[in-house]
Amino acid sequence: MNIKRIILAGILVIVLGICGCGNKEKSDSKKEFSAEDISEIVLDISSWNLKVLASSDEKVHIACSGDVKDDRDISVVQKDGKLMVQQEDDTDKNLAEQFSFGEAGKITLYIPENNAVSLDINNGSGEMELEAVSITALSLNNESGYVTMSDFMAETANIKSLSGDIKIVDASCTDSAINTESAYVTLKNTVIGKAAVSTDSGEVGISNVNNYDSLSVETGSGDISLSHERMPDHLSCHISSGSDDITVSLKNVEFSINTDGCKDGRIGKGKNSLSIMSNSGTVIVK
Repeated sequence: MNIKRIILAGILVIVLGICGCGNKEKSDSKKEFSAEDISEIVLDISSWNLKVLASSDEKVHIACSGDVKDDRDISVVQKDGKLMVQQEDDTDKNLAEQFSFGEAGKITLYIPENNAVSLDINNGSGEMELEAVSITALSLNNESGYVTMSDFMAETANIKSLSGDIKIVDASCTDSAINTESAYVTLKNTVIGKAAVSTDSGEVGISNVNNYDSLSVETGSGDISLSHERMPDHLSCHISSGSDDITVSLKNVEFSINTDGCKDGRIGKGKNSLSIMSNSGTVIVK
């Protein structure tokens, strides 16, 4: 009984310490900038949620809302054609100060439609959403945050994630590369020019994909599924899996190799290419 009382008392002390320390205040701020003066936007975010939307005018808008301890927690600076937004957790905080209750802070970025701007994002644990945005280039380094993109357009996209899942819907990208360690990757109704997707242990699901020049998908232990919105007319394909579990349902394909673990085939002139490889996952292509 004494041990239980000591444990309960310790928990109560921690909770009271968490609630009482930090001296944080609620902060809401909005800033706007001329899009003509910005060619690159850099966002360095450790824990707050991020949402990127289309602007209703020709300006770039940034809205921040959440709990901040001091002005160093959020920084917005424009210099030499670059707009930099930074949110950083204080690594010097004690254990109690690093805990928080309630919703995480939020950063909302508004970009004019069809603006010639590039996005460079370093995201930690916060959730990230890009919606109805058209940009020239996207560079994203993500840790554990969940990332969703919808009605999204970019000429190039380079996306890396440790454990945070990536979901892209109704998008278009000329040249893209997606690399994860354990995250799941989902692409749906996406126009692909050249794309490469790789993950160590996560699954990859690509559905209703349109015609592409080249598509490469590689996984370690994760399953791979690919469905075409319309069957390709000209395609060279190489599909393999160490699990000997491959299902291919493509029309008019002629296989030069057709085994349980490897299928090499050709449709028409074979000018477009598809490469799918998994060390141990199940592969379905249709």
